[in-house]
Amino acid sequence: MKRALWVVRDKITTARAIDDLLEDAAVRGIFDLVVQVRGRGDAYYASALEPRAETVAEGFDPLDRLVRYGASVGVRIHAWANVFLVWSHSGRRPPRDASHLVNAHPEWLLRPDGASTLDPAGGSDFEGVYTDPANADARRHTVGVFADIARRYRVEGIHYGHVRYPQVTYASGPDDHRHVTRLVRESAARLRAERPGLVISAAVFPDPAVARDRVLQRWPEWAADGLVDLLCPMAYRRDAAEVGRLLAAARAAAPRTELWGGLMGYAGEPERLRAQVLAAEGAGCEGAILFQYDRARRDLLDAFAATERRT
Repeated sequence: MKRALWVVRDKITTARAIDDLLEDAAVRGIFDLVVQVRGRGDAYYASALEPRAETVAEGFDPLDRLVRYGASVGVRIHAWANVFLVWSHSGRRPPRDASHLVNAHPEWLLRPDGASTLDPAGGSDFEGVYTDPANADARRHTVGVFADIARRYRVEGIHYGHVRYPQVTYASGPDDHRHVTRLVRESAARLRAERPGLVISAAVFPDPAVARDRVLQRWPEWAADGLVDLLCPMAYRRDAAEVGRLLAAARAAAPRTELWGGLMGYAGEPERLRAQVLAAEGAGCEGAILFQYDRARRDLLDAFAATERRT
């Protein structure tokens, strides 16, 4: 069974951090890294479409280093791009760059119940500011960002995060799922035209009914229509039996699409992670992907990489 890591953007802001990441993965036989390069409507790479992330030094291109150095050790880089979530800040500060879409295009933002926007600090059921999936200009811009990455960087794939509404309560109604699917459909056509063979993947809620009803994310339909090549159901549960149940349900909902079971690593609990890896394998997943990479928790990396089913 394949192993992969989700790598959050704060782990790729320096050359040393990227080199450590690639070493940690390669020596453990983990050859797929899903790395967040569009975190909040910003770029952890050289972009003419969106501003450089505030934590990345001028002149440094994290994605370029990941792709070039990853190739030298056999590590494949999937560019993880958050789709509709475009800003968050605990202090409610807006982006500093005037060109950031939150500043330049406030008309693109989701405005539930007439509010100016969702709160950048997040809330009990949302993470920050989202673009409105119903806004065609916002969708067009987002798809253009994905295509730009695929065209200019030799990434293995494009990986969607937050490809959903924050909650159904922030949509105008349950039929708004069609706007999310429209972006997925438009993006698939554009990416495949840019780079035939590119792997299109998505992180999704593992329970199809919950994904459909709570966040308007109809990923079984995306799989059935061939709009994604790989799904990563986020089975973030402590109990391995529950992980297995969720992933088995996901397997049944997308029987012909590759699945990597999304697992949560809990500090100091490598045995729990081993049990979860075995549960993902038992549920019929072709791979497992760990959230998240943390160099300070090598015991979890070791457990994740080494676990094999006993016969």
